[in-house]
Amino acid sequence: MNDITSQHKQHARMWFESLRDEICAAFEAIEDAVTGPNESSALPPGRFKRTEWKRPPERRAGGTADEDLGGGVMSVMHGRVFEKVGVNVSTVYGEFSEQFRSQIPGAKDDPRFWASGISLVAHPRSPLVPTAHMNTRMIVTTKSWFGGGGDLTPTFPTETDTRDFHAAFRSACDAHDAEYYPRFKTWCDEYFYLPHRGEARGVGGIFYDDLNTGD
Repeated sequence: MNDITSQHKQHARMWFESLRDEICAAFEAIEDAVTGPNESSALPPGRFKRTEWKRPPERRAGGTADEDLGGGVMSVMHGRVFEKVGVNVSTVYGEFSEQFRSQIPGAKDDPRFWASGISLVAHPRSPLVPTAHMNTRMIVTTKSWFGGGGDLTPTFPTETDTRDFHAAFRSACDAHDAEYYPRFKTWCDEYFYLPHRGEARGVGGIFYDDLNTGD
């Protein structure tokens, strides 16, 4: 493994979990605040239910039923604004399989890995509210890096919402490097382009990977 210390890993894991708590609180606040004539307003405000899970033992010689390979917590909410929201965090470790090692940076010579991250999918009840996706993770082999992204998929795009969404991403990126946003936006735009339809899926966002500033 590389020189990323257990303290760095612990800091990353705690940050992902803290971000999960902040996001869940924001979604629940929206559930509390909604008003309107629609039928869903009569439903009780949604609340997240958390479920822990453990990563199963690896299928290799020496793997045992009590082997600790990490796990995570799934936070799921069914509400009156959001039909379903999942905000999940995980921290797992182990070894990549032989057939997979050559595909992962730094895993060819040493198959051990550590990974921690957060993922989010939010599906609203109303088709007028966009679906949102986000994930980011830290991976450590003999190398270490961050990857992830976020995007917005409205059924009925609204120019103002799209502009605000991208402005928030640009602001977050510009706080670290002015070259991040245009590069990461292009990556997302190219990934979600549908050649057979000649259009993009959704209104884009950002994608990034292999990100290691040394900090």
